[in-house]
Amino acid sequence: MAAEYVATMYVLFLFIFFPILNLATCGLRAFFLWFACNQAVMLAAKAKTFNTLVYVPEPNGTPYPGAYDSARSRANQVKAMFPGVNWVQTATNPKVEIIRQPIENSGATVLPVIVGPQTLGLGNVPDVNQYVCTLRVTIDGTVSPLIPVPWFNIQGLSSPMPLRVSSEAQFENPPGLQF
Repeated sequence: MAAEYVATMYVLFLFIFFPILNLATCGLRAFFLWFACNQAVMLAAKAKTFNTLVYVPEPNGTPYPGAYDSARSRANQVKAMFPGVNWVQTATNPKVEIIRQPIENSGATVLPVIVGPQTLGLGNVPDVNQYVCTLRVTIDGTVSPLIPVPWFNIQGLSSPMPLRVSSEAQFENPPGLQF
């Protein structure tokens, strides 16, 4: 009988149903933000170079962009598919990095991380017997709740929630990384 009262229904919907709906929406949109980052790194890991446009001589000369441009364009393409997933596009967001990790017992030293769009030096191809080259994409973004509530500010429940997502994949063409 208490469930039939208007006040009880009001409490149930306002304080239980809508906050859980907003939180579930933010969780789903957080997955979409990670998905944008993951798709960006998967496409960029297959690139022929890190930061250089390459033309492959075929009948019409197909252009292949570098990993840096591929990752950023793919992340923006996925972001456009899902409303409520946002980030401010800057030179370092989405951040695309090359990590050269030495293989154990190879005698190699730890090298600094390369953050795009730096121009890499020519001639120093990483030795695949000493280093594993990994591509990392990091996005600082926000996910918005389904129903924003203006009278209180709880991130993810009534206002956008800031998140930092990152995804890594092994770069498939190490000779394309000329350090």
